[in-house]
Amino acid sequence: MPLHLDEFQREQLQGYVENVPPLREYLLSSFMPTRPEYDINFAYNVINGAYGDSASITGWNASAPLRDKKSIEKAFGEVAKVQHGVRLDEKELLAFNRPRSDQERAQVIDYVYTTTDDLSQGVDDIEEYMRAQAIYTGGLKYEDEENDIYIDVDFGVPNENRLTSTTAWENADAKPLEDIQAAVKQYQKNNQRRKPSVMHMTSATEALLLTNEQIRTQVYGTNNGGRLLTKNDISNVLSSLGLPPYQINDDVIVVNGEEVQLLEDGKVVLLGSDLGETVIGPTVENNYVPGKFVTPLIENNPPSQSVIVGEAVFPALKRPKSIVIVDVATP
Repeated sequence: MPLHLDEFQREQLQGYVENVPPLREYLLSSFMPTRPEYDINFAYNVINGAYGDSASITGWNASAPLRDKKSIEKAFGEVAKVQHGVRLDEKELLAFNRPRSDQERAQVIDYVYTTTDDLSQGVDDIEEYMRAQAIYTGGLKYEDEENDIYIDVDFGVPNENRLTSTTAWENADAKPLEDIQAAVKQYQKNNQRRKPSVMHMTSATEALLLTNEQIRTQVYGTNNGGRLLTKNDISNVLSSLGLPPYQINDDVIVVNGEEVQLLEDGKVVLLGSDLGETVIGPTVENNYVPGKFVTPLIENNPPSQSVIVGEAVFPALKRPKSIVIVDVATP
């Protein structure tokens, strides 16, 4: 039976999980890098939830709604526990039991390692989902009607940092360069005249810039014959006007069985550097220290074996004034 093997004893499996490299690049991790925290109580109450595809947010012996708290500038959240697992049922255990050859035994071991890799990536995914919620929306929302769990945290991005383009960028007369300039000025008002380091958008939003007449005129002049624009053209125009460069974020995360786009189409977000931290807290499963944990479980009634991977995490957004969100889509 797989989890009885020496490779999958708790200590060995924990060492494996701690050294599994991320299976994808997480764009927002550089804006809110991870930091270990040895006390789970550094602000908000946590929430309770169920297992999910990207690791569900679960509670600490509590099941109550999480609402906004005062003094948000001083307290950025209590680490929330996220975890999920995979269970090998009785039929699977029968199939894995007593492999007929070393090759079959190796296949069983590879299966458990691959499953553990997927679970570990799910935890990394939910970290990025939390960062995206904080950075791209200025809040953190989670609803689970089945388990009566609701979270609605406002990190305090100023209302004046939430802008709307003068004309939707899909329109022929849109002026995206003026909209971006206005957003930069707003950012400077709240950041001692410093400029944002980058702005994020999706490929769908970028496509609107690639067909925009204002940018085409900047590149080719007024009699441009509708010539095609390239990404380099956009970058060069932004640079020549002293505007921040842009990055594309088309990442999606599976949350509770549904794909969630981290950044909405029709939204541009201007960001400063060092926005905060992704706080990793302690868990009992990880011997009371911060970090990702893995728990192999063997049950006898009914017979089953499970692998659970999780951690305690919360996005501590410390510089909400360094985010400007621009809605550039048609209402």
